[in-house]
Amino acid sequence: MTKQSHVESRLAAIGLNLPPREGPAYDYDPYKRDGDTVYLAGTLGKEDGAVQNLGRVGAEISEDEAGRQMQICVLQALNWLREAAAGDLDRVRGVLQLKCYVACTPEFDGISRVADHASKVFMTAFGDDGRHPRSVLGMISLPQNTPVMIDLVADLRTEMTKDTHS
Repeated sequence: MTKQSHVESRLAAIGLNLPPREGPAYDYDPYKRDGDTVYLAGTLGKEDGAVQNLGRVGAEISEDEAGRQMQICVLQALNWLREAAAGDLDRVRGVLQLKCYVACTPEFDGISRVADHASKVFMTAFGDDGRHPRSVLGMISLPQNTPVMIDLVADLRTEMTKDTHS
């Protein structure tokens, strides 16, 4: 059994746990690591093998449901970051860039509020190191008719020191 990281403990304290990791549906790498930098592909909010509620925010999907799915996107992304960090999320130094995509109607004006759900999870997980530059994009549609998606670039610690886990 794998030891729970401090990151996972902080998430559990607010009722969030990493779900089973969901792989990509098509032939591409979910992440690419270059030195201490990890580039994460677009990540959907899959649960039990699929996105559970499909459509556009402002039509078939409520803002609250979009926020919930945005949190799931982050949790799935953390699964891939954990793999890139040799199984230890405490090795993640921070998020260098976050892009949040929201499939929505032209009238929906809450894409930043939906993206805030992702930012809050990263800041809970990593504290001040979870703060990040962010782009939020409203889209006509996203892959598999999902309402939200994220991609990101993260930085890893090369070596763990005693005070890294504090």
